[in-house]
Amino acid sequence: MSDILTRPERLVKITPEELRSTAFTVEEKIKLRRDVTRRFRGGVTPYLSSLIKKSDAIRRQFVPYYLEGLDFGRDAPFEEGKNNRGIYGIERIYEDRAVLTPYFDCAAYCRYCFKKTRTLAGDAPVMSEDNIRRALDYIAGDPRIDTVLITGGDPLARPDMLEGILDGIALIPHVNKIRIGTRHILFNPEHITGELCRLLARYNKPSTVDPLRGRSLSLGVSFNHSDELTVEVAEALQRITAHGLGIRGQIVLLKGINDDAAALRALLDRFVMLSIVPYYLFHCMDVTGTYHLRTSVQKGIDILSKLASRSGVYAPTYVYVTPVGKHRIGPGSRLDYQFIDGKKYIRSVSPYVADEFLAFSGQQKLPPLHSRNEDGFVVSHYLDGDDEVLNWPT
Repeated sequence: MSDILTRPERLVKITPEELRSTAFTVEEKIKLRRDVTRRFRGGVTPYLSSLIKKSDAIRRQFVPYYLEGLDFGRDAPFEEGKNNRGIYGIERIYEDRAVLTPYFDCAAYCRYCFKKTRTLAGDAPVMSEDNIRRALDYIAGDPRIDTVLITGGDPLARPDMLEGILDGIALIPHVNKIRIGTRHILFNPEHITGELCRLLARYNKPSTVDPLRGRSLSLGVSFNHSDELTVEVAEALQRITAHGLGIRGQIVLLKGINDDAAALRALLDRFVMLSIVPYYLFHCMDVTGTYHLRTSVQKGIDILSKLASRSGVYAPTYVYVTPVGKHRIGPGSRLDYQFIDGKKYIRSVSPYVADEFLAFSGQQKLPPLHSRNEDGFVVSHYLDGDDEVLNWPT
């Protein structure tokens, strides 16, 4: 048996470098996986379970894997640049947007979730009524905020809680764009009922006389592989669009799941045919437990380059996310690599002004691995992934 398994330290002390020089037996992998599940819970819905039996691409996104225990990544790769200003559940790093996270739970648990240490740990609290009231008061007090994103956990898993929040947002005149981030349509498509769609449609109030005086409510849906867009999921999506609600599709680039041009094209084809507007292609964040799922950033650029000669619908905005926000990249982008403590980082001048980030986020200083250049913009360093081929379990 490997010396790694007899160490007194927790599993998370195993490094990717040690992994490459270690051949684990089946018994060792079972033990490692058990240690992973002690830290990060797993769970799927009955509907999702039926899909996992048919699709390796779906199974790999939800079934705990022993490599989640590697000593890699950060517990909160995005939240480091946010501040809730003493109000639990509200975040802000941009002038025009605020994010509300009513709670961190979901009906199923994606293994790559960037909120993994909260959602899969299962101990994050829910926003209280006082938290919600104070958050809405904060938004109402700043007319620069015209967009509110409600995320989670999954807002559609708790329509009762979501309705109260939407009622409060609807009373704020300068908020004219409401976005709901969800993956619940994949987990429980039968929950997307006509009643729920009518509830959401109440807050979508476009104006034909003066569009800028209306209010838009739209959904950002997350799908990573064409196998996820089943008949039941497609029917749920059609119920949403039939009520006049817009849908934007978001994808996470995942090693061994969708990291080739054919897989991405198949998914985007289905997006368009189901009236989903292709939106973001996210590089998988460097969160704890995701080493084995992260490609290089260059791999995403190469995939989009192969699709560049086709229609623009095959060109979602490719981004990686640091604590200061999204960094947009695309075909032809040249990456500036720097090695820090033996690890490869991508150095980039962000589009964000340092003073503005500090003012909106409430932070006193920039996050680690970030600095200010001579023009006042934030310079970031983002930990790259790699394209090492993995032998996934059968």
